[in-house]
Amino acid sequence: MALVWYNVLMLVFAHFVVPQRYMSTQCGEPEKYPDKLLNNRYLHKSVFNDRNTVSYTCAPGYMQSEGSKISQCVRGQWTPLNMKCEKKKCNALGDIENGHYNRNGQSFGDKATAVCNEGYVLRGERVRMCTEKGWNGTDPICEVSKIICSAPAVANRLIKPGERTQYAPQDTVSIVCSEGFELIGLPDVACGPDGQWQGLPECRFKVITCSDPTVAHGRITPGSGVYKHKDTVDVVCNDGFDLSGPAKVTCGPDGQWQALPECHPKKISGQFARVLLLSRVAVPETCPTPNLGKSGTVKEPKFDYVVGESMSVTCNEGFIGSGVFTCHANSKWHPNEPKCQLITCSDPTVAHGRITPGSGVYKHKDTVGVVCNDGFDLSGPAKVTCGPDGQWQALPECRPKKISGKCGPAPSHPHAFPRDPMRKEYPSGARLRYKCSVGYVRTGGSSSVQCLKGRWTKLQLQCGKKKCGSAGEISYGQFEYTGVSFGDSATAVCQEGYELIGPKVRICRDAGWDGRSPVCEPVHCPPPPEVKGAEMSDPISDSVPLGYAVSYHCHTGALIGERDIYCTKSGSWSAPPPECKDIACPNPQVHGGSGMRGFRAVYKYGNTVTIACRPGLRLVGESFVTCGSDGKWRPKLPVCVK
Repeated sequence: MALVWYNVLMLVFAHFVVPQRYMSTQCGEPEKYPDKLLNNRYLHKSVFNDRNTVSYTCAPGYMQSEGSKISQCVRGQWTPLNMKCEKKKCNALGDIENGHYNRNGQSFGDKATAVCNEGYVLRGERVRMCTEKGWNGTDPICEVSKIICSAPAVANRLIKPGERTQYAPQDTVSIVCSEGFELIGLPDVACGPDGQWQGLPECRFKVITCSDPTVAHGRITPGSGVYKHKDTVDVVCNDGFDLSGPAKVTCGPDGQWQALPECHPKKISGQFARVLLLSRVAVPETCPTPNLGKSGTVKEPKFDYVVGESMSVTCNEGFIGSGVFTCHANSKWHPNEPKCQLITCSDPTVAHGRITPGSGVYKHKDTVGVVCNDGFDLSGPAKVTCGPDGQWQALPECRPKKISGKCGPAPSHPHAFPRDPMRKEYPSGARLRYKCSVGYVRTGGSSSVQCLKGRWTKLQLQCGKKKCGSAGEISYGQFEYTGVSFGDSATAVCQEGYELIGPKVRICRDAGWDGRSPVCEPVHCPPPPEVKGAEMSDPISDSVPLGYAVSYHCHTGALIGERDIYCTKSGSWSAPPPECKDIACPNPQVHGGSGMRGFRAVYKYGNTVTIACRPGLRLVGESFVTCGSDGKWRPKLPVCVK
C-alpha cells in the first residue's frame, strides 16, 4: 500500500512541480537603465536560459567608473547590475583675454558663458556646451568698445547688477530707488549707440504718513500714532452710539484718511424716550479711551471717561506725547488729543562734511557717521545720535587742516613700495618713486608722489597681478583653476580610469607656473588570479584595464565567494578570488518520511531533495531542501507527525 501512495505522489510531482521549475529557470528581456545601454548582440533576443549572461556599456557622454558590466540569468531572475556610469568631463577652457568664462560645471551637458571685462564687447560664441567629445565651438574674443556709457547718474538709487564705471552699447541695468524714494520712469535702461543712457528715470523723496484718525464718540484699533500709505485701521463707536460709514478706513496717498465715518447717538424710542423728554434728563457726555497700540500705555484704563475725569498716558521709548489729559465738554480731551508720535530726526547738516549713511528720516537712538571733506579735520565725535527731543546730540564740526611745509612717512600702497630709501620726514617738494611688488606689474597711472604744502599727492600707480595663462594640457585629464593670476593655483585631475604621475598642484609665481606638468596614465589591475579547480571566462595575461570583468566556474565542488570580479579604479580587483570546495551534507533522514526525488549516495553543495511523509502522517516544514555552503540542509529538514 505504501508503494502505491509513493507512485501516486511521484506522478503528481512530475506533472505539476517539474514543468514549473523548468519554466522558472528562463529569463525575459534584460533590465533597462537610463545611463547604460545593452550591447547590440542581445537587443533582438527575448528569452534567455539559466546562467546566460549579457553585458552593458555606458550611454554616450558617460564612462564606466566602477562595478561589473555583466548581468546573469539565475533561476528566472537577472542579477542586479552594479556598474556605475558617470558623466564625462571636459578639459579646461582656454583663457579669454580681457574676459572670462562663467561655468555651471565641466561635465557632459554643462554650459560655459563668455563674459567680457568692463569696456570690452564680445565677438564670437557666447555660450559653449560640454559634449561627448569636449567643448563645442571656439573661444570668442573681447574687443575694446569704442563707445561706452559711464555709470548712470540718478540720485538716491542702486544699480542691479553690481555697479561698474563703464558700460558697452546694449548693456542694460536696473535702477532701484533707495528706501524712502519712489521711481519716476521705467526701471530698466540701456546704453545707447551714442554712449548715452536711454530714458533714465528719477528717484524722488517719498514719505507719506497719516496721524491717528479722530472720530468723536469712537476709538481706533490698532492705534500706533504713525501710519503709512495704504495702512488700515478699524473704527468702533462707544456705548450709546451707532457707526455711520465704513468700519475700516485707509491712509490715502495725500496723507489723509479716506471716508472717515461718524458715531451718532442711538435713537431712543417708546415710553422711555417720552420719559426722558418730559424729565429733560440729559445723557452724560464721555471721552473714549485712546488706543495707543504699541506706541504707549494708559494707566488704569477705563472704557469711557466722563467730563472732568483725568487719564495718565505714558509713551514707549522712541515716542513722544506722555502726560495727563482731562475729559472736557463735547467729548474732547484737554489740553489735546492723547497720542504717542514717533520721534524722528532729519538729516544732520555739518559744514564741509558729509553723513553716512544718509536716508532723510531717522528714529530715536539711530546713529550716523560724520566724515569731513578733504582738507578738513573733525572736531567732536565721529558718530552722533538722534535724541529724545528729535534733535541730534553733540554735532561735531569740520575745521580746516593745519598745513605745515613737511610731510610724514611715505604713503602706503597695497601692491607697491618706494624705490628710494624710507625716511620718517620729507621736506616740501620731495618726490618719491614707487614700483609694483613681486607678482604684480604696472597697468597704468603715475608711479611717483610729491610733498606739497605738508601733504603727499595721491599715488595714481595701478598694479595688477601678473598672468600665467594656461598651465598646459593633460591627456586624459585637466587642470582645475582658482584663477590664472599671481598666487592662484591649478590642480591636476585625471579622468576616471587614469592615475596622476607628477605634481598635483601648480602655483602661479612671478616667473610663471611652478613645477612641471604631470601626466595621466591608465589604471591597470594585475592579471586575474587563477583558482584551483575552476575555469575562468575571458582570461587575460597582460595588465587589465579598468572595468574588465571575469567569471569563475568550478569543475567540481562548490564555488565559495564572488563568481564575478572586476578591475576597479584603484587598480585592484573588486573582491578576492573565490574557492572551489567539496561540500557534502548528511543523508536527509526524516522519521516517517519517504524520498520522492533527488536521493543519491552523496549529497553535495547545491543538490536538492523533495521529502514526503508516509500515508497517515502530516509534513511539518518545507518539503524542498537544498544542501548549503556550510554542509547543512537549507531550510532545516521537516518532520512527519500524525
